[in-house]
Amino acid sequence: MSWNRKDNCKNIFYIVLPVIVHLFSLTLLMAQPAAGWSHKKELYTCLQHPGDSIYIHDRAALQELHGSTCIKTEARYHSVTKQGELIQIAIKTKPFVASVHQLKLTDTSYVAAHGKKKADSIRIINKIDDTYAYGIHGNKPQTELSTFVILRNNKMLQFPKQFYTDFYNAVLCEHERTTEAYITLNEEYLYIYMHGGDKESSYTVKFIFDRTHYITRIVNTHPCLRDFDFIDGFGECE
Repeated sequence: MSWNRKDNCKNIFYIVLPVIVHLFSLTLLMAQPAAGWSHKKELYTCLQHPGDSIYIHDRAALQELHGSTCIKTEARYHSVTKQGELIQIAIKTKPFVASVHQLKLTDTSYVAAHGKKKADSIRIINKIDDTYAYGIHGNKPQTELSTFVILRNNKMLQFPKQFYTDFYNAVLCEHERTTEAYITLNEEYLYIYMHGGDKESSYTVKFIFDRTHYITRIVNTHPCLRDFDFIDGFGECE
C-alpha cells in the first residue's frame, strides 16, 4: 500500500477540526464565576450535578432572543437567530386547584401542657405531590405552570413535566421580572430564565436545552440575590 502524505494530512485535518470546534464550543460555555466571587459556593449548591457548572454563563455574552410577547398568564417567543433558526417558546400558567393535588405545606409539633396538647412550633415543608414546591412559603400557591413548550425549527424539544411543574406562582410578565431567553453563540444551547414567587418565597430559575431536549436547570432562592445575575455567576448583596 502506498502512503500519500497529502491525503494523510487531509484525513488528520478532518479528524482534528471537529475536536477543535468541540473544544471551542466548550470554551464558549465555561464562563464560570471568578474564584474570588463571594457567593461562588452558594451558587454551586444550586447545581443538580457538579458538571452543570459549565452552564454558568453571563447572559450578556450570549445572543438574546427577541420577538417576545407576554401577559400576566403567558409568555411567548417567536424569534429567528442570527443563523436563521426559528425558536418558538410558549409558557402558560393556570389557577392552582388544591383538590387535585396532595399538599404537605407545614408540619406542626406539639407539647403537652396541663394535660392538653398544645402547638409548639410550625415547620415549613412546602411539599406538593411529594415534591418540594418553589414559589410558596407554607401557603397554597395561586397559580401553577400548565404549558412549557419549546420548538427549534418547528421540532418540539423533549421537556418532561416533572422538571417544570414544581415551580408555582411564576412571574411571566412584570416590570423588571419578565421571562428572558438566550442562545449560545454557536447556537448549540438554549437558556430560558424565569422568575417566580414573592418576598421569602421568591426564586429564579435557568432552564438549559440543547437542540433536541432539556438538559438541566439552575434554581436560585438566595435571600438577597433573587435576580438572574446570581445564576450567571456575579452580583453582591446590598
